Amino acid sequence: MRGNEPAAGETPAPDRRRGLQSGTDPSRRRRCDSHFRYLSGLLLALGLAYATGVPGIERKRVRFLLLGGIVFVGGLGRLWSLLSIGEPSPVMLLALAMELVITPLLILWQLGVARAV
Repeated sequence: MRGNEPAAGETPAPDRRRGLQSGTDPSRRRRCDSHFRYLSGLLLALGLAYATGVPGIERKRVRFLLLGGIVFVGGLGRLWSLLSIGEPSPVMLLALAMELVITPLLILWQLGVARAV
């Protein structure tokens, strides 16, 4: 057996690294694409909610706590994927760092700004 090739009589494991491109079932690809675009829309909405919260940030404690909590929990899901399936691309590792490190720091910063006013 070499590298990732299955032993004689084994069924090859699916290549999870290929994501949406794996498989040829058009129905599956449509479902995955739909889900991917839905989640991308949610991320856009989170970004807009953050951006519109900057004016008057000292009064937006609840908004930043809620948004930060959502992003942090998403990062925990990404971390679970890393631990159970394997290391993703460098871009996804950067996103993981943003979700689990930068986001909590952003919340702490907002709380500091609110206290200073």
